[in-house]
Parts: sequence; C-alpha cells; structure tokens
Amino acid sequence: MPTFIEFITQLLNGVVVGLLYAIIALGFMIITGVMGVLNFSHGSLFAWGAYLALTLYPIVGFWPALVISPILVGFIGIILELSVRKTYGKDPLYGLLLTFGAAMALEEIIRMIWGSIGRSIPAPDVVRGPIMIGLIGYSKYRLFLAGLAVLLIILTWVLLEKTYYGAIIKAGAADSEMVMALGINLNRLRAFVFALGASFAGIAGIIAAPLWSIKPTMGVEAIMPAFVVVVIGGMGSFWGTVIGGLMVGIVTAVTVMFMPRASLIVMYILMALVLVIRPRGLMGEKSILEK
Repeated sequence: MPTFIEFITQLLNGVVVGLLYAIIALGFMIITGVMGVLNFSHGSLFAWGAYLALTLYPIVGFWPALVISPILVGFIGIILELSVRKTYGKDPLYGLLLTFGAAMALEEIIRMIWGSIGRSIPAPDVVRGPIMIGLIGYSKYRLFLAGLAVLLIILTWVLLEKTYYGAIIKAGAADSEMVMALGINLNRLRAFVFALGASFAGIAGIIAAPLWSIKPTMGVEAIMPAFVVVVIGGMGSFWGTVIGGLMVGIVTAVTVMFMPRASLIVMYILMALVLVIRPRGLMGEKSILEK
C-alpha cells in the first residue's frame, strides 16, 4: 500500500496531467464547437508543437521556443482549415475523415524530417529539480506546468466570455448564418478559431516535452485522452472540459498506485459511467455528435 506522502504526490501528478489534458482538450473543443469539425489531426498538432520546440530550443532557448512554436503550429492550423472548409455544413463524417488523413500525413512528415527515434527537451534551469512543499519534495517543472496551464485556462475564458472577439466566436458556433448577416467574415473567423485551437495543441506539446518522450506517435497518445475529456465534460462546455481533464488525470494517477495495468483503460470506464448518467456529458449541450 502507498504511504500518505506517496498518495499526495501521485494526486498532485494527477492534477498536473489533468490540467495538461484540459489544455489539449480545450483546443479540440473550441474547433469542434465553432466549426462542427471533429479535428482528429489535433494530436498531430500537439506533436508538431513538441518537434518545432525541439528544433528551436538549441537556437533560441526554451522560453522563446515556448512563444514561437505555438505560432507556427497556428499557421499549420490555418492551412488545415483551408482544406477542411469544403466540409462545413455537411455530414461531420467528412470532416472527421479529412482530419484523420491529415493526422496521418502530418505524422509521416515528422518521420521524414526528424526520424522515428525518441527525443527529449530538458526543462529550463530555473524550474529544474525538486522543491519542498511541507514534507513532500515535488518537481518544480510540474508546478510550473500546472501554473502555466491555469493561466492559459483563465486567459482563454476571459477571451471567450469578456471580449468582443469571444462574443463573435460564440455567435459563430450558435448561428453562423446570423454572423454572416451581420457582416462578419465567417471564413476569417473560422481560420482564427482553427489557429487558436491548433496553438493550444502546440503549447501543450511544448510544455509536455520535458515530461513525455518526443516521438512521432505522441499525437495519438494525446488525442484520445483529449476526446475523452471533451466527452466527459460535455461538447462545447469550457468549464466542463477543464473539470473533465482534472477528473481523467486524477483517476488515472490514483489507479496507477493500486492497479497499474488498469490505468490505461480507467478513463474510458469513467467516460462510460458519465455517459450512462448524463449522455451529453457533465455540462454539455446538444452537439454535432447527436446529428
């Protein structure tokens, strides 16, 4: 049986991983909610964020790479949006298949450029090593990751709920025809939203890089938890996604202590239980999944 300190440490790990899942899932949710596209290339954008940071790190260092890499991933997102544009208003399956193919293509491009060998990025010196929290020695970098994730979540909420652009984004998700009638360029709005969602994946890829092995398949390892988080929280729900991410992270971390072999499937069990009780997720509304 784990000791109390081991339990608290693993619980903290679950919160950190849950916040990381929430950042990945928020980008996925924003794209799905506004454009009705199940973007299965989101995991590959996560991997591209890590690999671009891997390239930039020796040149400019970690902190500039943390800024530049998400911007570059955002441009990749805009290119993807131009490809997906013809599927708007059609069966969601078309967008799903297109983005699934894009994910495979992006993964193969990674192999062509960087190869298939796993890489890693060291944490910055200022957040490297342990820090004492009471009687618990905990990773400075994991605390930094959690703090940055919380900051991003708050800033995104402010953007969506307290700004003019956020109102336009939400209006575009609710009634795209009305947005066009008001003279708003819907194509430009959709490109911006896709770039924003892609940038979230890129940021998550960078901050996860010192913890996870950087490899071409890391996107697959990210997209399924992100999808599960969005379904648990409820499609289109901002805070539902955050809560879903924390639930998945904590449940997985606790399961690792007691039943390590079950840790890979526990999030799917959690999703099934939530859907049995609330078919639209914890805080979800009607979505493209019900059409």
